[in-house]
Amino acid sequence: MNKYCLVVLFFLFLINNHIEAQKSISKDLIKKASKALKEEQYTLAEKYYLEANRYYPIPTELGLFALERMKISDIKGANKIMDTAILSLNNIVNPSSIDFNKTEILKEKYFQKGMLNFDYGDPTVGIPAIIRFLEIAKNSDGIEKAKKELYEYYIEAAVESSYYLNDKKSLFEIRNLTADLKLNKSNFTSNIYLKLIDKNFVEVISILSNTKENGQDFSNSKELARRMMPMALANAGEYQKSIDAIQNLLKTSIVESEMFYAYPIGICALGQNNYLKAVNYFSQALRLSKFKRVGNRMINSSKFIYYTKRAEAYLGLNDFVKAKNDFESALTYYPDFEPALNGLVKLEGRIITERRIDKTPPVIVISEPAAARGLKIVGSGKDVMVKGIATDPSGLKSVSINGNLVYSKEEGDFWGVIPLSIGNNKIKVVAMDMAGNIAEQNIEIEKPQSAISVNNDIVPVTQKEGRNFILLIASQNYDDQSIPSLDNPIPDAIKLKMVLKNSYNFNDENIITLFNPERSDFKKRFVELSETLQPEDNLIIFYAGHGIWVEKEKKGYWLLTESKRNDPNTWLANKEVLSMISSLSSKHTLLITDACFSGSVFKTRSIGSDAPPAVREMSEKISRVAITSGNDTEVPDQSVFMKYLIKALSENKEKYLTAQKMFINQIIEAVMTESKTEPRYGTLELAGHVGGDFIFIKK
Repeated sequence: MNKYCLVVLFFLFLINNHIEAQKSISKDLIKKASKALKEEQYTLAEKYYLEANRYYPIPTELGLFALERMKISDIKGANKIMDTAILSLNNIVNPSSIDFNKTEILKEKYFQKGMLNFDYGDPTVGIPAIIRFLEIAKNSDGIEKAKKELYEYYIEAAVESSYYLNDKKSLFEIRNLTADLKLNKSNFTSNIYLKLIDKNFVEVISILSNTKENGQDFSNSKELARRMMPMALANAGEYQKSIDAIQNLLKTSIVESEMFYAYPIGICALGQNNYLKAVNYFSQALRLSKFKRVGNRMINSSKFIYYTKRAEAYLGLNDFVKAKNDFESALTYYPDFEPALNGLVKLEGRIITERRIDKTPPVIVISEPAAARGLKIVGSGKDVMVKGIATDPSGLKSVSINGNLVYSKEEGDFWGVIPLSIGNNKIKVVAMDMAGNIAEQNIEIEKPQSAISVNNDIVPVTQKEGRNFILLIASQNYDDQSIPSLDNPIPDAIKLKMVLKNSYNFNDENIITLFNPERSDFKKRFVELSETLQPEDNLIIFYAGHGIWVEKEKKGYWLLTESKRNDPNTWLANKEVLSMISSLSSKHTLLITDACFSGSVFKTRSIGSDAPPAVREMSEKISRVAITSGNDTEVPDQSVFMKYLIKALSENKEKYLTAQKMFINQIIEAVMTESKTEPRYGTLELAGHVGGDFIFIKK
């Protein structure tokens, strides 16, 4: 063997040893990352995973970590991890230096990125990922037969999402690629949806009718055609035929219910001017869209269409306020959706016209205090909460009770607390709509001489037991390099989640995480909560991240992950947060913010007490309260406030603990002693606070 060969062998030996050493370091870092992930230390886990990937590509581990990030609604963080895995694969120059097939793994990573975004994240990111997966498959070894069924589930997700998003270009690409790959089912559906976008309804119905009779060259093609037919008929204006097709489907299905076809039924009801029915079915479609699965995938890319159609149904009912809310909700999901934009513009003009000619006063319905027929309302407390709704197509302008303005919403809800005196109390509710029309309703409450001042025995309001929800929002990583990223918001949110889950009445299904959100993600969560929360439910909203106080404007802002330091238009105003809170129907809402929060929205009040009468009285009144780690100054990343908040909740021995009592006894003095920040507690009366407090109930 000559000298040259020996030198080459020596260098190959060194290279091989170097690669093995790199792999060994990477494995050690993966172990550390896995341990951190089990302990829900996501920031630390990410650090170890990314470092391991720099030593040796770990696409599988990064994919699994991205899944965990998706599960906690860190969509941006998860997609960043997936992009890192894909980039590291693309950067491999010498495929012989790795233990896997680069092209196959790259194909799988694009598929996984699409799958994660359809199941948990953003369909607009999922569509191009699936298209890239198909392109690589076409130019390599094609589609693995063992996984074909799984692949087609998610290709169908891309097809349906492209249709709802009116993305004709993506549908065209998917149709051509699936034809090349002989994915006949996906090719069939993408072709049908392309024709639906082009409104070729007659041709679609003809193709589906023929497939129902003769089938296509893929399994269950006849059944698929039967399932697609109601939508095609509804879009074509063949409403009764669509309903008949649905009824025939339900007769032969032992799994599906009518609600599975809520959207086409809603379309038919809207087309037949049955607006109440349409509202009901579009509402069902909205509730189902969060959970509607085909195979292993979730379809959540059609909400903007459901909101737009429900808005059209509300217009048919002349309910302009709800129509406006739904058009705006649609634009939260798809800001450029023309039917919603055009609907909103036309609605504004119609509202102005209708208010000029509106001579009909609101219709007042008082829900609390409630009296059964033949019973007199008797109150034994020092005050009583009066709650109801004053419906009016033009919108509600104001409500007064005994001459005092109380909290009210444009859509009609109102509530307020009225003092009671011994004897007969006459209560007059006056509601004014946006056109200036006035309605009046009177009730009487008898307070006996022997009344106990701390109890409230208004007859008879039977309330369902409320559920406890928590929305955990953490802004940790920022796109703008001039805004320093933080280390602790997500870990702090996880700590709060665990103590509430383990020690208080908060169930997993009602714990919502939103980590590293953009402004649109933030608004979507509030829209979803508005559909989910019932009037008897309780809600905690937690925010940790950067905040800014602008002294000149006397305004506070939160900085979400896409915020730009020098562009206030990208900041989220505290008053906007307050407006979103006021739109929710929860009975008790507690805002906890580990960031500076505008003191201008606060009103302070005195401390509460323990469980029996005092806490019962608090629990009966609608409350909107807030605890914030800082008033008008920036708060540190290493939060003393969070330390004592978690400590207070963890060490609490009381069955019933009010938010204010916890704040005064265990947070404010401890935080101010250990730091320069000044935590605050206050009521959010602009969001509908009328009394009471948020009550933590131990398991």
